[in-house]
Order: sequence, then C-alpha cells, then structure tokens
Amino acid sequence: MKNKFEKERHSDRFLLITFIIIMEKMIEIWRSSLLFAIPIIVYGIALAPASIFLYFDINFFSFEIFHIILFSIFLMFDYFILLFSLIFSSAFFINVLNLKYEEGEYEQNLKEKMYFKYNLYFILYYPVYRFLNIIVYPPIKSFYLRLIGAKIGRGTFLSLDEIIFDPCLIEIGEKTMIGSKAMILAHIGEEKLILKKTKIGKNCIIGTESLIMPGVVIEDNVVLGAKSFVPKNAILKKGKIYAGVPVKEINI
Repeated sequence: MKNKFEKERHSDRFLLITFIIIMEKMIEIWRSSLLFAIPIIVYGIALAPASIFLYFDINFFSFEIFHIILFSIFLMFDYFILLFSLIFSSAFFINVLNLKYEEGEYEQNLKEKMYFKYNLYFILYYPVYRFLNIIVYPPIKSFYLRLIGAKIGRGTFLSLDEIIFDPCLIEIGEKTMIGSKAMILAHIGEEKLILKKTKIGKNCIIGTESLIMPGVVIEDNVVLGAKSFVPKNAILKKGKIYAGVPVKEINI
C-alpha cells in the first residue's frame, strides 16, 4: 500500500514537472513571436501617414522643373511626418504595453519577463533613436527619450551620434552636454542581464567617444575627457575633472 502511494506521488510530481516545462516552452515561443509581430505592427502604423503623403506626392507632381522643386520640398515634409509618426507610435506602444524595465539581475532567456521587456523595448526604441540622427535636432531627441522614460533636464544638449542605451534607466541633469559618439549604458550582460540606473548630474560635460557603464553616478559640474572609460558603479565627485581608461581624477 505504501509503495503504491509512493508511485502515485512520484507520478503526480512527474506530470507536474512536465506540465511546467511545457508551459515555460510555450511562453518562450509566444514571446519570441511577439518580438516579431509587435514591431511589425508598430512600424507599420508609423509608416502609414508618410506612405499616404508620398503616394500623393508621386501622383500629383509632374517632371516640370517647378514641380520637381516642389516635390523635393514635399519630400522633406514627408521625412518629418515619418519622423514624428515613428516617435509617437513607438512611444505609445512602449508605454501602453508597460515595457519600461526595472533594475535588477535577470536570466537571459525569454522565460524571464524582464528580459523579454528589455528586448522588445530595445527593438521599438533603438531604430527610431538612430533615425533621429539622420538630420540632427537635439531637442527632438531629448523629447523622444523623455517620452520613453528617460529623465533629462532642461538645456541638456545631445550632440551627433551619441548612444543612450536603456533610456528608462538613465538620468541626466540640466545643462549637461553629451559629446559626439559618447555611449551611456544601464545594462551589462554577464552570467545574467544586469540592469542598473546610470545618473549624470547638472552642468556636466561628457567628452566625445566616452563610455559610461551601468550604475555610474556622475555628480554635478563634472568634466569627463574624450574617449574616457567609466567602469560600472563608479562615482565621479562633484566639480572634478576626469579622464583616462579607466577614468582617474585629473588635478590642475
């Protein structure tokens, strides 16, 4: 009787484990499909207004010189229609689907909800963010990053080709300048995906091609030299000058 009870218990445990494995696999497959389906919908919606306007352009204008000039002007309107459609479409879905992720350490597989949110957030924001660098207008970049969760103070200047990863975990104070091709991260992939806020204070200067890793705190009025590397969790003290790989304080 005891052996029969043990066999039934082991059988129930085996069925439960099998059920859990199947469910986890189904979740992974479902989330993988969403990583393809949602961006297609988001970018399809964003392309619709610009496509309609472009269709009108092609059918309305002829090859007369005056029409060619007007067509070129209207193409620029089409570009800005596409730009703002991408901004609002991606920002809308990022907020409605609650894709802003949180600090922590997470397994790097789609069974982990936060890892899924991290990937989908990236797919929806990064192409739009890079598109904003075709014709650079820093206030529009700041506006977009704020829409998707970044905390960026007034008067902050984002120059050409800077890369701000993980906007929802980035804070930049007022009147700070981010140099060309600087990279600011709030994630790093080690054994797990590590997400940690990166904070830059007010009135800072971040030099060209600098690399700022997750968890860094740069206090107010700091100057960071070009091509500097700030390792994760470093703290750069208020009013100081730093440079180097990795950064060191420079006394003048």
